[in-house]
Amino acid sequence: MSAPVRFGDWKIAEENGWPLLRGERGFGKLAIFLAAFSAAMATWCFSIGGFVSYYLDATAGTFAVLAGSLIGILLVTLATLPMCAKYGIDSVVASRAQLGTRGSVLSLLLVYCSTMGWNVILFIYKGRAIAELLISFGVMDRRYYNVCVGVVAVLAIFLVLWLIRKGPEYVRSRGPVIAIMVAVMSMVVLALLLQRVGLQGVLDAVPLAPYDGAAGNWTSAFEVLIAVNLSWWAYVGTIVRTNPSARQSLWPVVIGFGLGVGIGSLVGLYTGLVVTDSHGDPTSFLIGQGGLVVGIVMLAFLLVANVGTAMMGIYASSLAVRQLPKGNTLSWKMTIFLVSVPAMVVVGLFANSAEAFFATFLAFLGVTFAPMCGIQIADWFILRRQRYDVLSLYLPGPSSKYYYLAGFNPVGFVAFAAGIAVYIYLLDPISYVYRAPFQYLSASFPSAIVAGAVYVVGTLVFLRPKGIGGYGAVSAPPAHNATPVA
Repeated sequence: MSAPVRFGDWKIAEENGWPLLRGERGFGKLAIFLAAFSAAMATWCFSIGGFVSYYLDATAGTFAVLAGSLIGILLVTLATLPMCAKYGIDSVVASRAQLGTRGSVLSLLLVYCSTMGWNVILFIYKGRAIAELLISFGVMDRRYYNVCVGVVAVLAIFLVLWLIRKGPEYVRSRGPVIAIMVAVMSMVVLALLLQRVGLQGVLDAVPLAPYDGAAGNWTSAFEVLIAVNLSWWAYVGTIVRTNPSARQSLWPVVIGFGLGVGIGSLVGLYTGLVVTDSHGDPTSFLIGQGGLVVGIVMLAFLLVANVGTAMMGIYASSLAVRQLPKGNTLSWKMTIFLVSVPAMVVVGLFANSAEAFFATFLAFLGVTFAPMCGIQIADWFILRRQRYDVLSLYLPGPSSKYYYLAGFNPVGFVAFAAGIAVYIYLLDPISYVYRAPFQYLSASFPSAIVAGAVYVVGTLVFLRPKGIGGYGAVSAPPAHNATPVA
């Protein structure tokens, strides 16, 4: 019989989602910030800013972008950072306390769909931008545009797989370098844009298709940024579990994600206002205005941008998939490849549907992650008094305190459904038509509050009286030489 795998084997633990001991966590404050920033800073931010340009001008839009980014990531931080940093676990494992040992498959699906969805968008946009560059330089005829987009997008996926092929530590080592490069080039792109149209040209531009009421316009733009930043639920746990202190991780995560999304989205906002058919993407406009030099700068930016986000996305989704039964029997290289196959199919064959896909995807993020955050915040701070039974998070059968009913927590799923219902009532996620009082409350906050309240009431009425779900005494964490259960 082979010897049991120890929790202290940090490389295996990092690849399989097992708890990392404090001495095994190698990220400091700067590394956490750069990891968060490199994940957040990508060209899809242009489209987010372009979306805001439909509702607000440059001044109001700037405040909405920054406020929505910071508040959205604050919700995610409260829902994931305390427990993930305390126990060295990721977001999917943490959700087993609310959804059940089997019910956490729901959170695994959310992680996979959100990370792969972002990656699909990133790779399609990269392919489209590079295709436009090649056409502008006279290297390629426009009739090959669609083929070029698909080929470039698929090649970009293989590039990311090559970068992280040797394991999670390569995400840690390459991400910060990419983050710094993207940040510098983003500021260059913003400077070029302002040079071409002038500051006054940006300030004088009017929103493209605003509602009649000012409150509705502000909240619509604000909600977009909240929904986008809620998607970092899948990423925050993956990052902060590598830092030994929740307090040390707090501001690097909030500022890294919030600032990363904010800077990129502002470029998209200003571009969307002054170049009304750009949808926030400055590529074609800057190349047409600036010629070869600007084109080379944009090409360098597009080649580097998105790589950090894609690396972290594939890592987060692979980490989640490897926690499925028998998932950790696959090699790391095979896992990241299989996880990426659906994205390859989509970007290779359906790249023309990027705009429609982006709008639907944004809707998915707010609808699903807002109630999840509300449930976890209420459970951690109100019901469990900021403590988990770590061993029970990894036990698959009835011996786990989080087994509930056949591995599923019905209260968690009812609360999740209630949050989704509130969100959809306030804001149609497809048409983006809202109902009162959305213009005063947004949709994400009421969704999170209702989901959390339903979870607390359901737990106090149905679970705690019967001693289900571990709502009582918590056993000590597993010993250093404990054998984890896949």
